[in-house]
Amino acid sequence: IEVYIMDDARKIKKQLIKFSFYGFLKNLRFFDPYLYLYFIESGLEFTQIGLLLAVREIIIYIFEIPSGVFADRFGKKTELIISFMFYIVSFILFYLGNGFVDFIVAMVFFGLGEAFRSGTHKAMIMAYLDKKDIKDSKSKVYGKTRSFSLIGSTVSSLISIIFIIALPNLSWLFIIAIIPYILDMILILTYPNFLNERIDSKFSVKEFFKENVYAVKYVFNSSNIRNLLIGSASYNAGFKSIKDYIQPLIVSITLSVVLFSSFSAEDNTNMYLGFIYSVIYLISSAAAYNSYKIIKYIKRDSIITYMWFLSGVAFLILAIFINSLTAILIVFVLLYIFLNIRKPLVIEKIGDSVDSTKRASVLSIESQFTSLLIALFAPILGLIADVYSIKLMLTIVGIAMTAIYMISFYNKDKIKSN
Repeated sequence: IEVYIMDDARKIKKQLIKFSFYGFLKNLRFFDPYLYLYFIESGLEFTQIGLLLAVREIIIYIFEIPSGVFADRFGKKTELIISFMFYIVSFILFYLGNGFVDFIVAMVFFGLGEAFRSGTHKAMIMAYLDKKDIKDSKSKVYGKTRSFSLIGSTVSSLISIIFIIALPNLSWLFIIAIIPYILDMILILTYPNFLNERIDSKFSVKEFFKENVYAVKYVFNSSNIRNLLIGSASYNAGFKSIKDYIQPLIVSITLSVVLFSSFSAEDNTNMYLGFIYSVIYLISSAAAYNSYKIIKYIKRDSIITYMWFLSGVAFLILAIFINSLTAILIVFVLLYIFLNIRKPLVIEKIGDSVDSTKRASVLSIESQFTSLLIALFAPILGLIADVYSIKLMLTIVGIAMTAIYMISFYNKDKIKSN
């Protein structure tokens, strides 16, 4: 019996390591620190970039719930393999593309990849913890696997510096990103078969849409789950709509600063971006890895709420000191820390609040809410940045986040007084 227990423990440890390396490989997107620059170099304006983000999020919005139902009914491993195929097609199209229309097509496939992936792997982790009766908190396990994802982003940012110097142009970064995605597909195939369990192996359009409707009703019939998902989606949408504006901000400040004299000003700027993103992701990894420890000192719900205020203040500070490279770095590091402390706690709360058989669907609905909000606001924020300034855009987001915190705080006090 003791030998069996030790063998089972080794298998569990091995699978948790696989979960971690999935995120590591997934985040080897070498183009991430330069995506906005690539669009700008291709002749796009911020408004068009916002529209590209909107296209991606609309696709996610349309396919998010069906993809979650697909995962629950026909197998999560199967769905993840399909999602990586969509990603690879999008990378090829980004490499071949030359302008706004081409990039729209690439974004459609990227959106399909996101829709089929988001929520599914988190649900697989939770299903594995339940199956193996692992007592560690979901936020602890998810935080650790997420930290590996961010280490992947750190490594990706550092390696991308070598690529941008050695390769002819930024578009090649999309082709190189295909390699780790193929490796991730192979890794997923080695997951236990019970993680690919499906309710029904035969496809029925009627039953498929019936399950979609039921998943939405399940969320909206519970005020607790509904409020939790809306809060999570709103915060994530605000962050995702703004985070990559760090690229043009840094470019505007550092073009005249040449630390590596053997390289051009443009190469210097690209190297700055690679180094800066690697630092941000490394610190974020530590935040995600240790997020579960904070609940020993502060209640989980309080942390989730406080992050609205802290993030709002951070955006306002960035707007004030927008011409300071030091301020930009500090604020963006803090924003990533806030996100990566908050997210594992929110995922844990969602996992604890919903039926285990509906987790993939519910997490997909959360991603769908996020997509809807990004699709609505990303083009507007891009237009504000084009017509007025990035400073005004940051100010508006900062005020909005601070206001949401104040409303949440007021409502909480009101409930207590009643």
